[in-house]
Amino acid sequence: MPMTPMMLQYLSIKEQYPDAILFFRLGDFYEMFMEDATVAARILDIALTTRDRNADNPIPMCGVPYHAAEAYVPKLVAAGHKVAICDQVEDPRKAKGLVKREVTRVITPGLVLESQNLTADEPNYLAAISLPETGGTTGLAYLDISTGEFRATELDLAEAGAALEQLKVRELLVPDSGTAALEGRWVQTTVDAWTFSSEYSAQSLKDHFKVLALDGTGWADKRLAVAAAGAILAYLRETQKSALDHLERPTYFDRAGAMLLDAVT
Repeated sequence: MPMTPMMLQYLSIKEQYPDAILFFRLGDFYEMFMEDATVAARILDIALTTRDRNADNPIPMCGVPYHAAEAYVPKLVAAGHKVAICDQVEDPRKAKGLVKREVTRVITPGLVLESQNLTADEPNYLAAISLPETGGTTGLAYLDISTGEFRATELDLAEAGAALEQLKVRELLVPDSGTAALEGRWVQTTVDAWTFSSEYSAQSLKDHFKVLALDGTGWADKRLAVAAAGAILAYLRETQKSALDHLERPTYFDRAGAMLLDAVT
């Protein structure tokens, strides 16, 4: 069927967030289309309908009331999906033609803020790991966006899986540079490898936390830990569209000072 200007707008925004289910604001509803609609309708147990059912190839669609979105988004996130919230960013009454829309936030398993969707006695960690190509030392950083807790360390790659399980990480960021997946209960998200550059990450961390140098933080010479922390900060900027002023300045901790337990223990 011919695409309307609204559907062309939807496709343009969806192209920017191909790995997320797009909640596309239309009046009083967030609508989902195509594959997003098929997946969401099954998980949310809502009706799957179509646009222009008389067309040769009708487009699957489903929707939820915008004021009830907080009741539906956690179900998709719990199933391992990302959700991109696309809002109307201008008054429809004043819009000339198509209402301007853009993504205002991306919600992922490791980036849940709403208190009603969190477990009171358990953190909700987003982690990043700079995986070496041939084993050896790697950098690990983790953050709880709801509290601002932000920490990093360096450890042997053989210990990384146990550390992630111990932290009960919900989502793990890895670079898209051909590194192998780490098996675990977390959702693994691939991000641009350049966000793991230690030079980029160091400057990004200094700019965000308004410090002239990382000296005195305990990890100025921990390039791999800095790289992992910088990757998390880049991911937050991409998904949260907000100032992130509540984040604590990252602290370095030495795992050599703790007894390591495997996941079973």
